[in-house]
Amino acid sequence: MQEIRPGKFFRQLGVLIARNFQLIWNDKLILGSLILQSPLMVLVIYLVGDPDCFTSNLVNVGSRTMLFILCAVSTFMGILNSYREICKDREVIFREASVGVSLLATVLSKAVTLLLVEIVQAGILTFGFLRIIHVPQNNLLIGTNVEIYITVLLMMFCSSAMGLLISSALKSSESAILLVLVLIIGQVVFSGVMFDVGGALTYISTIIVCRWGMGALGAITDINSRLAWLRAGLDSNMYDATVPNLVHSWRMLGLLIVVCLIAAWLVLYLAFSRRKS
Repeated sequence: MQEIRPGKFFRQLGVLIARNFQLIWNDKLILGSLILQSPLMVLVIYLVGDPDCFTSNLVNVGSRTMLFILCAVSTFMGILNSYREICKDREVIFREASVGVSLLATVLSKAVTLLLVEIVQAGILTFGFLRIIHVPQNNLLIGTNVEIYITVLLMMFCSSAMGLLISSALKSSESAILLVLVLIIGQVVFSGVMFDVGGALTYISTIIVCRWGMGALGAITDINSRLAWLRAGLDSNMYDATVPNLVHSWRMLGLLIVVCLIAAWLVLYLAFSRRKS
């Protein structure tokens, strides 16, 4: 195990974060992708969304669909932001680790860089969503708009952490594509929104970002009560508009972030150890 000295560790972390941003700035393709992702997703919401889906009884079922679209695009953006980040620099990372650069600092530098980018991306996506869709202001814990922004950011960062785990386990971005597709499909299938998930499949759903994002957004917008007249709610107490439900969904997203980042570090460390031996 690499020795971690706090002073040296944080110096390395700062240098690596600065380098990550410089690499993004120098690669115009990646820079353009990061800049355009949120506006393009807002355009998708504009094209398919009904602005009055939360307030018109005639189209109230659409409110659930719009929340799921917001969850899905947030998750997809996070995965696409991160799945190449470690595997594309794998050889450089291992060379630097051999001369004392902390692998934990490397993983965290990628995570912090993505978080800072996604703070902006989540802001654009949330602002666009709220400008297009007239979301009722329930102010469950804090302001409804802020609650939605926090949820979108947590979903993006959580899926980015999963992407970093995939990236740390594989040797090339090409080999990661299959796992990325599986992860994206899993967000749809096991979220509990499009299909009923029961039995042993409920254990899989506990690691699905869209499930917890949808739980938080469902609580924020009181989706079960709004759909009660159609008996078309999400049929789960986790979507009731209560502070414990909202906080629980946020905590689960936070826990997934921590677990995935630790796992990414351990996977990378084991690969580095095998290479040295």
